[in-house]
Amino acid sequence: MELVSTKTEVIEVRDSSQIRSALLEALFVPDERLKPKIVSEIVNYFESKFSNPENKIKFFVASQNKRTTGFVSCQIDEEYKSYGMNCPTFGWLSAQDIETCEALMTECERFVRENKKKKLRGPINYPKYIGGIGIQTEGFDAPMMSGIAFGDPDSKILEHLEKLGYKKDSKYSCLDTFLKRWAKGKDLDEEIVVRFLLLDEIRDLKDQIMDLASQSLYAVLADAPGGRTRFDEFMNAYAQTNEFLKVSSEEVPEEYADISGFRETWESCDLKKIVPMAAFGFDRKTDELVGVIMCQPNLYQLWNGEKLTHMNVDTAMVKKEYTGRGVFSALHNIGKFLSSMFGFDYYEGTTIYANNDRAIKTIFPHGVPVRTHYVVQKRILRKK
Repeated sequence: MELVSTKTEVIEVRDSSQIRSALLEALFVPDERLKPKIVSEIVNYFESKFSNPENKIKFFVASQNKRTTGFVSCQIDEEYKSYGMNCPTFGWLSAQDIETCEALMTECERFVRENKKKKLRGPINYPKYIGGIGIQTEGFDAPMMSGIAFGDPDSKILEHLEKLGYKKDSKYSCLDTFLKRWAKGKDLDEEIVVRFLLLDEIRDLKDQIMDLASQSLYAVLADAPGGRTRFDEFMNAYAQTNEFLKVSSEEVPEEYADISGFRETWESCDLKKIVPMAAFGFDRKTDELVGVIMCQPNLYQLWNGEKLTHMNVDTAMVKKEYTGRGVFSALHNIGKFLSSMFGFDYYEGTTIYANNDRAIKTIFPHGVPVRTHYVVQKRILRKK
């Protein structure tokens, strides 16, 4: 007996209770304990965006016979950069079949055309400290990590999108890495000093960090972390977690003392107050910020009431004039070993862009790939 297909209906939703209901019904979360909190964070994000009528953002829900079969968001965010250019994005795409996927993406493409844009890219799952970027294709056994896109291993979303004309554009890898010291970090330039800062001190560096990001990321990387909102997400994560972190000893650990710059960094810190998840490199003479590694603590552990031991090594930046002087390696070496004294023992270098040759050559020799994600895009032609 041939089954009759059920018509898929798509509606635009702006009411937070409707978004929450759809997410609770159809969002796949590998750890079900985290689902209510993750849904609340997503809903709060859209509530905030919808409160400003100038924001160009949509949330669509698909259903069949009043049962949610999928959803997707679509937005035009001036802070989002792809290859240095503004680009509309879609995110949180869930679809039980290709009919649902097509119906949802048709609405996104209509929204893009209405705003006279020519390209659609995704998934970029806002807020990014929850959803991350890309469609996961490998590494489903790896631990859930806030800021890293999670997915259903049985999902055919990528296959559906390719049938609808979307092309794989960017491949990202996550590495279980940062397990040992890097040789180049043994010879940190004497003019560079590595510091760990208090939360308020990091906030005061916001403009310098944003300037460093504009020089280091936007011009060369796709899907750059992007903008002041992303910075504020880091600050929020640090504020949530710092009170739970305690250093195991305030004495310089002798096994780390020979790391270039480690003793000076350790002795200059207020170990009871610093943020151990972000390492900063400064020019000793000018006190200019020349490099930073900003990591995200795994908020999922915190929300599950677990001890914080996972760190998402999210963003690394070095000022161009200071490359080749051991800054990145020293930030890694000092940062890894100092943060381990606060209980961190799993470091994942995340969303490493396959086309970033420097990152691949620098990081891949030191780690093992654990996850893979793809971001797709499509040229949106005007309807005749």
